[in-house]
Amino acid sequence: MAKIFLSHSTKNKELVENFIEFLQLALGISRGDIFCTIAVEDLYTGENFMERIRKELQDSTAVISLITEEYLGSKMCLIEMGAGWSMAGKRFIPITTLPFERLKDMPLAGVQIRKMDRDGLSAIFGEFISYGICDAQIVTEFTRHLPEYVAKFEKLTAGNAILEKDTEGWYHTVITETRQVKEKYRCYKIKGKIDRPLDNGRADSEWIFFWAGMYDDLQVGDHVKFQISKTEVRTFNDIGKARNIYPSDLVKI
Repeated sequence: MAKIFLSHSTKNKELVENFIEFLQLALGISRGDIFCTIAVEDLYTGENFMERIRKELQDSTAVISLITEEYLGSKMCLIEMGAGWSMAGKRFIPITTLPFERLKDMPLAGVQIRKMDRDGLSAIFGEFISYGICDAQIVTEFTRHLPEYVAKFEKLTAGNAILEKDTEGWYHTVITETRQVKEKYRCYKIKGKIDRPLDNGRADSEWIFFWAGMYDDLQVGDHVKFQISKTEVRTFNDIGKARNIYPSDLVKI
């Protein structure tokens, strides 16, 4: 049977678990034929996991890279992606939740990358049939499950996840957009929504807002942690109802 090596960020646990379900239910791939380090049963206690990963990469028929912001921020993920792309005889299948523009400066800029949407997943299904990874007879199951999982993937990657404080009181997130404001301010859209905001209001998006020079300037894709001084919901002509988050501390990580 074809073996699938699923390369992913451990920070995308729910997305990865749903994608594994999709591979099983919609593409008919056995769980035993999918290697994924997020599952405890795929690594043994006391095992040299780097050696195991190397072996699974070598033995795999196809390497799927789930490329998210968190993936791009992981050195281990980028190593796996490079190995999957360069190893002879492998089917390398990069799938992304990001705009293609976000990937334009990466080494994979010349590689066909699929979006994690209806069209992208349908194209991958056709390729898997031609590769012999799954059976054309499962097309009915694929068609039945595709809308359900596309909706799940959209929800998981839409930035609506609830951000909760860690044990030391920090929120962790990713910068997804910058907003042009007056030179003395900095304004950055974040992935997710903070749990129990101080203002108790409802907002369509959430933005870190601070005076220039208070903290390092940020870029899309930067991972940050922050603590909150105050929040307020305001309505803007360009972005609608947004929550301004004023940090009492902010660190790029």
